Amino acid sequence: MPRVREAPHRIGGVEFQVDGVGFMHSHGPSWLDIRLSKEDQASVLKTGQALPHQAQVHAQAGWVSFRIEISQDIANAKKVIHLAYKNARKNPGDLESR
Repeated sequence: MPRVREAPHRIGGVEFQVDGVGFMHSHGPSWLDIRLSKEDQASVLKTGQALPHQAQVHAQAGWVSFRIEISQDIANAKKVIHLAYKNARKNPGDLESR
């Protein structure tokens, strides 16, 4: 994805940023936290494409969690990550304040 860079995440793991704004981070090889728009968050949770984020404050800010357990999960993760990337590119100011 253009303009994405990796950075250390503040509580461990790797954060992925677009234009300096974090839109996803990993907690090990199989657990991702992904920041979406509220609309995309509602959609992926309703369809079971992602899990609610465990921290309420992050859930309110559009974060979801994603666990990779089988190979099919990788394709699904890519779809959710792409939504987050598009949102971060479209609304960077909104994400910085979350």
